[in-house]
Amino acid sequence: MSIAFPRAAAVRVDPRRFCGSAFPWPLVRDLADGRDVTACYLVHEKQRKETKSAKPYLHLVLGDRTGTIEAKVWDDADRLDRAFDADDVIGVRGKTSTYNDRLQLTVVWAEALEVVEDDLEFFIPCSPRDRGEMGRELDLLVNSVGDPALRTLLARCVGKGTALGKQFRIHPAAKRNHHAYLGGLLEHSVSVARACDRMCSHYLNQGARLDRDLLVTGAILHDIGKVRELAARRTFSYTNEGQLLGHILIGLQIVTREAEAIPAIRPDKLLLLQHLIASHQGRLEWASPKEPQTLEAMILHMADDLDAKMNPAIAALSAVDDGGWTAYDRSTGRSLFQPPAFPATSQVEPVPAAEVVGVVLDMFRG
Repeated sequence: MSIAFPRAAAVRVDPRRFCGSAFPWPLVRDLADGRDVTACYLVHEKQRKETKSAKPYLHLVLGDRTGTIEAKVWDDADRLDRAFDADDVIGVRGKTSTYNDRLQLTVVWAEALEVVEDDLEFFIPCSPRDRGEMGRELDLLVNSVGDPALRTLLARCVGKGTALGKQFRIHPAAKRNHHAYLGGLLEHSVSVARACDRMCSHYLNQGARLDRDLLVTGAILHDIGKVRELAARRTFSYTNEGQLLGHILIGLQIVTREAEAIPAIRPDKLLLLQHLIASHQGRLEWASPKEPQTLEAMILHMADDLDAKMNPAIAALSAVDDGGWTAYDRSTGRSLFQPPAFPATSQVEPVPAAEVVGVVLDMFRG
């Protein structure tokens, strides 16, 4: 296939302009054999190689949020090698084919593109949940906090109109292991806060003295330091600050700084909130500066640990047929079994959700 394209412009264009009428471009999972492709992908790997006749070519691994595909640049490899680098988002034109039973893409034109933050979700994994819906759940949780000073603190830290809040709502929760995708921090924090809210109600009914506003605030903010620990651009990586301090210390800095602008916040309440953040990882050997020493801190740690384990476990089991096993799962330290779906037994009284949570938490206690 020989197609002439204009030389790449000095100013990078955005993906929509590159694709034009081909927008939305095909996702990797939707590519098929023998298809002409105009699309935009993230460059995961780029290697310059030579054929047996010493002709240079480029070997690429391109990807988006749905997967990756191997690609080759056979012609004009020298010039296109200078047009983009690994970790660039590029616009490509080419054609798919099958080689050794694997789909690959022959690229005849490629150029680096300019990508804004809102378009990152095309190229790197994002939460399976709708980010707008999760944002509304977060707003409801914030508005449910009765303590005006804590509610103000939450608005400053995760409010959708603040720079910090915008980062919080798009950031991953980790580089790998759990919620390692755009929106993962929001998904994880909302999930932990909802679990804490339910467990708080359960243990209040058991006679515990708990501060629900403090617990929910701590659950929402426990990982806020990850907005500076992790760089969420085209790949997820640790910042220098993240490697030197870690998200717990960074989170304490953020919350303490924002609290300084709220005269109404009580110093003793702020201290308890700081303890929730400092102790949420639960154990000194897990890089937790402190172990939980209040009931609220114990609940938060258990909910956080459970959610971090359930997320990859649910993802692993989603690819397993009924009656099948997963491979060894590092996060839970075991292989997982997907039982068959049994017929509903509506005549049996369901176990209250709070009791189910308590049983599952017991499974993961060290």
